[in-house]
Amino acid sequence: MDVAEMRQDLLFCRGCGKHFRGMRRKCPNDGGPLELVRPFEGKAGDRVDDRYVLETRLGIGGMGTVWRAVDSVSGKRVALKLLNARYATHAASAKRFLREARLMRGVVHPGVAALHRFGPTSDGALLIEMEYVAGETLRERVVRQKSGLPMELGLRVLDSLLAALAACHDAAVVHCDVKPENVMLVEGGAPGQIKLLDFGIAQPPGPMEHGEDFVVLGTPAFMSPEQVRGNALDGRADLYLVGCLTFELLTGDPPFTAESPIELCQHQALSAPPTLQKRLPNVALPPGLEAWVACLLEKDAHRRLPSARAAREQLRQIRQAMRDASMGLVPGTGRPTSPGRLVHRDPVAEVARSPRRPELAPPVAERGEPPRSIRAIFEVRQADGGGTQYGPRAIGEIAGHLIAGSLDELIRLGAVVRNAGGATFDLLVPCGHDERGMIHHLLDTLGRMQLELARVPEPELSLRAVVLGDSDGAPGEVEGRPLSEVTALLEVGNGSVRIDDRIARWAGRRPIVRLASPSADDAVSPPTLYATTLMPY
Repeated sequence: MDVAEMRQDLLFCRGCGKHFRGMRRKCPNDGGPLELVRPFEGKAGDRVDDRYVLETRLGIGGMGTVWRAVDSVSGKRVALKLLNARYATHAASAKRFLREARLMRGVVHPGVAALHRFGPTSDGALLIEMEYVAGETLRERVVRQKSGLPMELGLRVLDSLLAALAACHDAAVVHCDVKPENVMLVEGGAPGQIKLLDFGIAQPPGPMEHGEDFVVLGTPAFMSPEQVRGNALDGRADLYLVGCLTFELLTGDPPFTAESPIELCQHQALSAPPTLQKRLPNVALPPGLEAWVACLLEKDAHRRLPSARAAREQLRQIRQAMRDASMGLVPGTGRPTSPGRLVHRDPVAEVARSPRRPELAPPVAERGEPPRSIRAIFEVRQADGGGTQYGPRAIGEIAGHLIAGSLDELIRLGAVVRNAGGATFDLLVPCGHDERGMIHHLLDTLGRMQLELARVPEPELSLRAVVLGDSDGAPGEVEGRPLSEVTALLEVGNGSVRIDDRIARWAGRRPIVRLASPSADDAVSPPTLYATTLMPY
């Protein structure tokens, strides 16, 4: 629909601060006059709602313009999305714009840009305030490099993206627009750390939603067959887009190209995708990757993997096999291909001989039986200092809300959560037949929890944790010690976690730090010998 044909039916009452649709002249709440919302173009230096100062325009979408702005209340940079001036007085467009914010509000995950607030300004203009993410999009990185990302980094990005999409789908949100422009590589973050952006055409699972003024479908090069046909959508539509994104991420180009959007849509609905090996003839692909991508790009949604979590689990196995092969291990087993060449060390004897100070530990030889289960005890703390102080129960409630998604993910993998009360949590996770993979997954999940807690400006929260192998003791105790004694000994440095020697033997390539050996007469000596990073690895 042409802009000139749009109805100007979005009215605003300055008295009650609410919008109304139609042609009425007086506010039904207070009887005050109603007026059309004034279009706002915006330029650098403008002040919005007597609060935000616009700095740089970050992008223009179908309905909104995103600015980097400074919030004068908090003093922090934010991403501010404003409804485009051409739709400022159109009620249907305003409704769709606010629906984006309501869908974002339900998704809490470190891989998704956080929503801060949304609503009308004092003049009735609509805005959404979001977390500002510094970095570059996947499209910018690919264009800058003129090629795809290195295989290991690309697979890390896909792992982070699938984790973010799993959180979206858990919140009943189908993103519908997963493309390189909407995936941001976080500046200063861990390798592969991303933020998923732009929920402008997201919707709940179900029939594809069509606008009253025009149909917003997506980007033809990144559309699922369901979107092309206008059929019902669920999380599997996003998985098809992940398959398309994988091609551009690793090869530099999407799977389908064409002269026109209509041809692209026909390819998405009907054409068989190329193979990764054809696009990367000189690259040795990790075993299973080709089949994994082909499954994501199935035209029939029922033939794809059932969920983002299932896709991530298969990708984790592919990455683990690739790491095993690079280390000279039998893929998927963790066993060395040449046992005679492996130098065996006794970590306990080495700790006994070591000085009483942290130092880098030599590689720990993998031997003995792997842990059947893992136990993680972690505590959320408020930073010392001034300001409002919170009690353990309040901190526990705040932390429980922030890490709920991560805990749910572990529960789906069989974990038992035994909350010891307040801000201390106790997890027991079965390993199944992939001990190393589960250890990596648990440590990465703890790392994501830490990132989620760090996003909260007030109160300032941090996480401390200990991870033990085959430690299925009673809730509230670790090797006979009360948790109150154990958690007092968890601190080993920012972004780190204590682990025992059994976990150290199966932690793969994670950097391990050996801790000083405790004295024999130390009544509360920690039941751990090593520490490792909490950052995703």
